[in-house]
Amino acid sequence: MRRGAAIAIALVMLSASAGAAKAPTAEQAYKLIHEWRIDEADRAVKTLEAAHPRDPDVAFLEGDLLFLHGHYDEAAARLGEAAAHARSGPGGDEVRGMRDLARATAEATRGFVSTRGKHFVIWHQPGKDALLAPYALDALEKAYQALGDDFGDRPSEPVRVEIYPEVSDLAKVSTLTLKEIETSGTIALCKFNRVMIVSPRALLTGYPWLDTLNHEYTHFIVSRTSHNTVPIWLHEGLAKYEERRWRGPHETTGGLTPTMEHLLATGLANHHLITFEQMHPSMAKLPSQEDTALAFAEVYMVVDYLNTRVGWDGIRKVIAGLKSGDSDAQAVARVVGKPFDQFQRDWRGWLRTRKLRAHPGLKPTELKFRKGKASASEDDSGDIGEERARKLARLGGMLRARHRLRAAAVEYEKAQAIAGADNPQIANKLARTWLELGDAGRAIAAAEPALELYPDQAGPNATLGAAWLDKGDDGKAEKYLDQAISISPFDPAPHCGLQKIYQQKNDPRKQREADACRLLGGGP
Repeated sequence: MRRGAAIAIALVMLSASAGAAKAPTAEQAYKLIHEWRIDEADRAVKTLEAAHPRDPDVAFLEGDLLFLHGHYDEAAARLGEAAAHARSGPGGDEVRGMRDLARATAEATRGFVSTRGKHFVIWHQPGKDALLAPYALDALEKAYQALGDDFGDRPSEPVRVEIYPEVSDLAKVSTLTLKEIETSGTIALCKFNRVMIVSPRALLTGYPWLDTLNHEYTHFIVSRTSHNTVPIWLHEGLAKYEERRWRGPHETTGGLTPTMEHLLATGLANHHLITFEQMHPSMAKLPSQEDTALAFAEVYMVVDYLNTRVGWDGIRKVIAGLKSGDSDAQAVARVVGKPFDQFQRDWRGWLRTRKLRAHPGLKPTELKFRKGKASASEDDSGDIGEERARKLARLGGMLRARHRLRAAAVEYEKAQAIAGADNPQIANKLARTWLELGDAGRAIAAAEPALELYPDQAGPNATLGAAWLDKGDDGKAEKYLDQAISISPFDPAPHCGLQKIYQQKNDPRKQREADACRLLGGGP
């Protein structure tokens, strides 16, 4: 999970004197904590605390559990007691490290408020981040049922979910550095018995935050069901495979995105794939966002390959083997009926038969972290690679700012002729211009090609939603507006649009959208 054997060794003396034969030992309690068997660990530590209330090793175990329960100030105090008596060396360093992490987490979450659902508790700052809670709870409750079917686990206690306002907060409450987070594009974690994500408002154009929440909840379930024994390649593969499961069955939500397909096709052509060993101990430590995205595409396809060969029941058997003590090589070999090396070779061979296509001109989207309090610029033409197209788009932007909309459309079309109809920045600028001119049909024609390659771009989704709303097709509008909110929820327009749709249908979600529209300044 996170601490080395040094702490476990430090507990041996206490284990030897833990009382009657049936009483738990400190080593057993430590193992339960490591395996996320929280209820059992609670009982074991309470017994130890009753017998050894002043023992620093018990203070460490109790502080660790308080931390996993989200009681950060109490955890820091108890871990402080343990650290005060910790010897020098690796074991003592890790005890002090846990104390410092508890203190940092307490400080990072100071002032947070909670929004409770049936099976989840969302902790967030008061203010704008509060509007994320109902969407998060809705998606997570769907995941609770769907992943319960897939893995056979539905937690009885509410799952803790924390939303941090800044990406730097994620560094404070994890073992990752800010540089590692920004380099790899890590935006969320499941660790310490909770799900943690960064608010979409910390990024210039948002990110697929609802799918990300469910990705991390999959990690939570896999950790519980396996007793925290699944290796990183399979952990991330399962989480990637299941991250859209809350939206519906795999046959309607699964499949490679164009970017994933492009990265895999290019990696195969260049004989550059990320190995399982390179993924360990964390995807967040890979050297670039593109390498991280390639690694996720690979492990997604590993799970897809496993599913085609042994089915979901076979995947559950692999997890059961790991839980019982098998290595990943042993667990996979036992289920697929061939050595692990052969399984990996067969997977690569299968991958080459998939006829994956590279998409010329596709530029994998990188997460852009907001720096300080700066707001997103209206001029994102700097992301346009071709210089001539970039200059034309900037000229179009200046004309549009002066409300010379038809002249702006002409310049955007010139830029699009150079960069291609699927360039998301130009496509959305042109589509918004046609929408402002009252031509929803041309707005739709301009925006749709961009979403074929970049379905997770909030701008074109919001524009298409508004355009279809103008054309009176509420069904299509709702789909695009929902998708826009699942990426960039702080744009008032999609909320205001959905409010109109839900008002007409008398859908109970109309109040949620009305509140968001008003909070974000889109309505009275």
